[in-house]
Amino acid sequence: MARPLPQQTTMRLSTIPPVQAPPQQLPPQLPPMGPPQRKGSGGVVVALVLVAVALFGVGTIGALAASVSSSSASDYDTSTAETTSSAESSDTATSSTETSSTEEETTSADSTDGEPEPVASLGDNPINISGNGAMNTQCDLPSFDTDVASQDNFYQAALPCLMQAWTPALQAAGLPVETPSVITTGDSIDSPCGTRMWNQTAMYCPGNHTIYMTARYYSEVENRTDAGAYLGQFAHEFGHALQGMTGISIAYGDASYDAGGSTTSAGLELTRRSELQATCFEGMSLAALQNGGVSNDYIFPALEDSSGRGDENSNVPDHGSKATNRAWIEQGFTKNRVTECNTWLAAPSDVD
Repeated sequence: MARPLPQQTTMRLSTIPPVQAPPQQLPPQLPPMGPPQRKGSGGVVVALVLVAVALFGVGTIGALAASVSSSSASDYDTSTAETTSSAESSDTATSSTETSSTEEETTSADSTDGEPEPVASLGDNPINISGNGAMNTQCDLPSFDTDVASQDNFYQAALPCLMQAWTPALQAAGLPVETPSVITTGDSIDSPCGTRMWNQTAMYCPGNHTIYMTARYYSEVENRTDAGAYLGQFAHEFGHALQGMTGISIAYGDASYDAGGSTTSAGLELTRRSELQATCFEGMSLAALQNGGVSNDYIFPALEDSSGRGDENSNVPDHGSKATNRAWIEQGFTKNRVTECNTWLAAPSDVD
């Protein structure tokens, strides 16, 4: 669900060899930006259909130098990665600006054709291979505008880049590599995870492995115009899609259901762990794109946007504080290792 932005009159806001590029330096400070609101996915399992929705709070953002201590993104070194599998699965994305057919659910724990399957586990999920990171990836992004069609073109161009960055890590873990569908919509839309209103934040639905980008929310409610902030929001949702491919979504849904979901402190803590992992994965994706040559004109606003979102302006503590979000986006961006994003094993004080 979307949360209101305080002090505003409106609601607020496969397998291609990677290209190794030297890391670019972060400047000591970025221009201040207005207060955004976080999107993301989160929710409770109902009949194994997990609704992963955006619930991030808002907060004023300071300079990125205050939240990112390192001067550059981590440059993923392929020599440290273990590879145990090279199985591939379809990576054809369904592109639509308004509607899409329901994709085959990818969260089944039973294998019927010998292909890799998600593993329903959290802290000990197979994705957590020491040394694994997101591969440095070149990405040619189109010119950006806030209309629905332009946003959709932007996300559809970014999607294969993110898949390229993450395919080696998924294959090394013996997990499925399946590109999520992306639907960019200016209207309310139905999904297996429920109806998403046009003025709600984006979400990932594991029920059909689809990212729903609510274009008018970001352009009209949050009044966002910077392409980098949109890239960050998309990379966060892709982080949830990674949870779907790995089986983390299944395990999280089961655990959340058992804990009572958003009605209990234990359930809310699980949601924070899920959201903060997606934010950390987002940081890893941004590191891979920056080291692949994507301009800092995209990377810095994306980092700054995510570093300033949190639960301070919400009554529901389900995404973590602004300080916690800054810590996890920094963790992913500066270290770029999957094991550094294992929020499921983090102390409760690190996911508050």
